[in-house]
Amino acid sequence: MKRAATVGTFLATTPANEITYKAPASAVRASLGETARSDTIALRLNGIKDASDPATSDAWIKFTLEVGTYNLTLAPPPGERYLVANVTATNVQPTDVHFSYTAFALLTPNDTAYYAGFAVCNTSCWHALENRTLSAGFTSNLYVLFSLPAGTNAQEVVYTASDPPIVMSAA
Repeated sequence: MKRAATVGTFLATTPANEITYKAPASAVRASLGETARSDTIALRLNGIKDASDPATSDAWIKFTLEVGTYNLTLAPPPGERYLVANVTATNVQPTDVHFSYTAFALLTPNDTAYYAGFAVCNTSCWHALENRTLSAGFTSNLYVLFSLPAGTNAQEVVYTASDPPIVMSAA
């Protein structure tokens, strides 16, 4: 049985003190659509769209229904904006590796960081998200949701859990 909820139910409220993130000099960097590789994974930011974008919304609904998770609405609360990053994740090791969508941060032009609140993907990928483990040979697209103040724009998406961190340009 599917349960309905708003995405806001799953997202932490914005902290009173904004979090800033400055990528270390050792970070691996990639332009939009290019793949960057760290010690365990390769990531490619395929795009980042407002959650109201029809193609993004359709993909979000498809995957939430496919995996039988909450049927999440992409309508943000007043004063907020949801951005959804389409990311391809690949395990580059011959063994299982740790992976968590909560390690994704969206950075604004002034380095304010907004961490991911939820992610969706197909059934085989969903098990990886739940187990926080990418099996050997794993590759899949996932949609990562960020909640930020209305009018805020994305400059970069960072995966902070790899060594070195992966920084992907949003434009």
